Amino acid sequence: MQNTHAGKAESYDLGRPAYPEAFFDYVYGEFGLRSDAVIADIGAGTGKVSQGFLERGNRVYAVEPDGDMRRILLERLGRFNCCTVLGSCAEETGIPNDSVDLVFCGNSYHWFDRAKVMPEFRRILKPGAGANIVLAMLGDSRHNESPEFREGAFETKSFEFTLHQDWPMYLHGGLSASSAPNPGNEGFEEYCQTRRQYFDRCGKDGKLETKFKLTCMIGNAKDLIA
Repeated sequence: MQNTHAGKAESYDLGRPAYPEAFFDYVYGEFGLRSDAVIADIGAGTGKVSQGFLERGNRVYAVEPDGDMRRILLERLGRFNCCTVLGSCAEETGIPNDSVDLVFCGNSYHWFDRAKVMPEFRRILKPGAGANIVLAMLGDSRHNESPEFREGAFETKSFEFTLHQDWPMYLHGGLSASSAPNPGNEGFEEYCQTRRQYFDRCGKDGKLETKFKLTCMIGNAKDLIA
């Protein structure tokens, strides 16, 4: 698991939107997730999705290798006794064998070493489960064109939502991307100026209406493709 977002924890926390309520309604409704299920949030970032699961009663293993991300995650989730934060990687999580009901990967699976992460997910998941992995991508672009699951062995669910972002959220949303420059890097000021120009041109009353799309692939770890 690469540390692709070094130096971006603050921007990630300020700029990335929380998952919409419709997503949680789905996983606890149609998908049938129970509040007593154990969840592994792999690449947990600053803990926004983990918090949603914890607030609904689940036990969560939040796996995040970046120290800055983990610091914010611990500040957010420290009040939950049923949360275990691990500074490990997806390929070697440190989660006990046969202990997890659901693996969740939000905007992270495309960074993993598939040949190593597939057996790791199978090791930590409880045996005999049906659908036990959710791969989520917030945004319309896909980082990897190769399929994640065997054809016909998964279902897709999408959620569209709109936020009215103020300038800090819009700026930091862009800066949170792995491809965006960090402060002090060449092109940082130009990047910020370009986003400011777009915000001023398209925004209204200090807000910019931004549409998001969350796409989830739901399947079983045994059907993942290396």
